[in-house]
Parts: sequence; C-alpha cells; structure tokens
Amino acid sequence: MNDEQLKIFVLVTDKGSFSKAEEESYISKQAMFKQIHNLEDEVDTQLFIRSKTGVKLTPAGKIFYEGALKLLKDEAALLKEVRRKGNKQIIRIGNVEHQALLDRVNEAFQQKYPEIELKRVVHPNHSGEWRVEKNIQDVAETFYMENRFATTTSYHRLMDSPYVVAMSQTHPFAKKDTVSLSELTAYNLFLFPIMIENKYMDMIREAFQGKESRLQLRKDVDNQVGIAYSCIDTRNLLLTANPFINSIAELKLVPLKEGWTREYGVITARESSPAVQKYINLAKELYDSNKKHS
Repeated sequence: MNDEQLKIFVLVTDKGSFSKAEEESYISKQAMFKQIHNLEDEVDTQLFIRSKTGVKLTPAGKIFYEGALKLLKDEAALLKEVRRKGNKQIIRIGNVEHQALLDRVNEAFQQKYPEIELKRVVHPNHSGEWRVEKNIQDVAETFYMENRFATTTSYHRLMDSPYVVAMSQTHPFAKKDTVSLSELTAYNLFLFPIMIENKYMDMIREAFQGKESRLQLRKDVDNQVGIAYSCIDTRNLLLTANPFINSIAELKLVPLKEGWTREYGVITARESSPAVQKYINLAKELYDSNKKHS
C-alpha cells in the first residue's frame, strides 16, 4: 500500500466514479483500476461497490476511507517536519516513459548541486499536475493549456514545441517539407484531444467533416508511444507536439503547414522549497540559452 494508491482511492470516492476521477487527475481509468485492484488485493477486502452509474463504498471501504484521510494528513505533516529539520534536500522529479524535457536539466543540476538529491518518481502518463497538487512529486513536466492548473501550483514556461505529423519513412507524405491539415484527411489520423488546444481541435473537426471515420480520437494517453510506433509500418498518421516523438528514429516527422505550436514547461507547488527554486531557475537558464543559440 502506497500513498498514490491512497490518494487515488480518496479521489475516486470523492468523485463517485472512475470516469470523473479520470477527468480530475489526467490518470487513465485503466491505471486507476489497476491501483485499486492492487489495493483491494493487499487489504483482502472489497472497498467499492461498482455499478453503471459509479461507485459506492462498502462498509469496510467507509472505514478505510476515514483511515486513508488520516494517514495522508499525518504523512504530509511528517514529511514537512522532516524536510524542515533534515540536512538532506530531495527533489522528487516526475519521470514518464517518454519524458523529454527534464533529462538534460537533471544532468546539469546534479553536476551543479551534488548536495541535492534528485529522486525520480515514475508514473505512466501526463498526470504530473495531479501528482504535484497531491504532493506525490515536486516537479513535473507538462504542457500549457488555459485554466488547466490548480491555484496551489505554479507553471514555469520552458519552450514551444511545433506540431508535427509522424509517419512511416515510406509514406507518400514523407518527402514533403510541410503537410496541410486538409491533406491529412486522406489517411487515418491518430491524435489525443486531451493534449490539443480546443481551438485546434475545432479546426481539425472542421477539416474532417464528411471523413470523420478517418479521425482516430484516442483517450488512452498512456499509449502515446505505442500509437507512434504503430505508424512505422502503416500509412496511418499521428499529429502531436509531444517532444518525445523526436526520439523515434524510425518515424519521419513532417511539420504541419499551419505552423501550430504547443507550449511546454514544468509545474511545481506554489510554495516550493529553495532547492526546487534552484531547479526551476537552472531549467529556465538552459532553455533560454538553447533559444539564443538556435
């Protein structure tokens, strides 16, 4: 039993369903199902009664809920006190399968501040915002969307990433310098709406009117890497601004003619430690330096 399982359990309970909890946390239902299943296995008791309309606590679940709230409160107080008096400074860095922004920052930071430990907190998807808000990690890479962040967190801009169309090296579009939105309608196009600005989604839907079957809208954000690799041997396309796509050498990346970009950065607690402030300052310095030399 770990604190992330407890926080997911409390979230699902408070929201009344896995679907509503997914909207709140950006953690997929599948990932939450697995965490709750593991939790129920460990306590050897059913905690939720599941139905088509949502979930309700079992009698044992009600007892567990009250205990989970107390455990999380006590843990937060304990960690705050230990960090206040302890000599060793630790920064918990969100680390996802396709993390791309913070690797170079981590390396530079460890060289400059060897007395501060960077602890990588592994998680499967873009739910770092929720994990920072719930004090599971201190820093998480993220992308900017208006009204997306909690009032208890701060967003720090690092870079703009262009939208590209990922495809097989032998795709008919592979020799193009750019590809337009209207051209994309000739093939199946994969994309993750949760990671695309609403104004762009409106333009995409308009372009695909009458060809909606070719628009493959995905909710399984945990599977971005898998979808990208699935394009290598097919004529399917993937529209993304996620920097991880640059690491897949087998794919051809063609910029979108419309010139769309998405802003990327990191998120921290609004009241973060001096060590975290040093990390953010160094990250900004590195990316500002990169802009000046590009």
